Amino acid sequence: MDQKETQSATAGPMDGVYLNPEEDEVNILDMLLVLLKHKGMIFVMVFFTGVAAVVITLLMTNIYRSEATIAPVGEEGGPSRSMGGIGGLIAQQTGLGNSSLETLQVVLKSRELTLRIIKKHRLMPILFKDDWDREHGRWQVDPPPTLQDGCKAMQGSLNVKSDIKLGTIGIGFDHEDPKTAQRIVGYYLTELSERLREEVLRDAGEKMRYFRSELQKISDPLLKEKIYAMLAKQIERATFARAQRYYGFTVLDPPLAPDPNKKVRPKRALICILSVTVSFFLAVFLAFFREFFHRVREEDPERYKEMKRRLRFRR
Repeated sequence: MDQKETQSATAGPMDGVYLNPEEDEVNILDMLLVLLKHKGMIFVMVFFTGVAAVVITLLMTNIYRSEATIAPVGEEGGPSRSMGGIGGLIAQQTGLGNSSLETLQVVLKSRELTLRIIKKHRLMPILFKDDWDREHGRWQVDPPPTLQDGCKAMQGSLNVKSDIKLGTIGIGFDHEDPKTAQRIVGYYLTELSERLREEVLRDAGEKMRYFRSELQKISDPLLKEKIYAMLAKQIERATFARAQRYYGFTVLDPPLAPDPNKKVRPKRALICILSVTVSFFLAVFLAFFREFFHRVREEDPERYKEMKRRLRFRR
């Protein structure tokens, strides 16, 4: 067996693949030369993108978030079924209506509650202040924004997050005015309480009317005693509902007006860094793209003409 046959017999899966370190170095140098050749374009793009990002972010309106934390409580001092942690501790010390994290979340995110707040507190001019003429008290646009537009705007700025482990709910609202954000969170707390209170009072009132009508029909003393006990239970529910400031939940952390330096957005530094980074990679791509066209034009003029012809937009 000669030398060639020996090499063929011992050939592995990498046979025919040549790793040339010098070729890799040349490719890296070529890429570096391309970047140096177009360094002016890269610098200009990155510089002006950075300046534009700084100017644009400085023109953006600061948005502030006011937050509150609440915990549902159980009926007559008992913990709610879905509560744990802080919510259960509060529930054992308070006599309120039966609520849960799920119930409070659903009501807070409902369009009904948001529309109720907008109507009651006349928030449409605040939500669309650029379209409202305060001096004449009328809309400057035709058609004016509707309640559904206001509901969408409100819910877009509302943040509701629950902590199942602690049994709490965080309510936040974003607005350019810190005091307005605080007020709207307060509106949500008040109207949430009123919404739950009205439901319990309505239910208790219907049951009391029914029990009283049954008392007039029944003559059995034992049965009457049981109905009186159920009637007393509903009177107790209604009394608790009327006596509490916040029904169905307790406020663990009330809303505050954020300080002027406590904005939640825009995150100007992050926007500027991302803009400059994206601009740099885009400039590098354009540099290699221009270099590719330049080489095609010099080495293969016919193909270059064909590429230009195909890149033209047809009328």
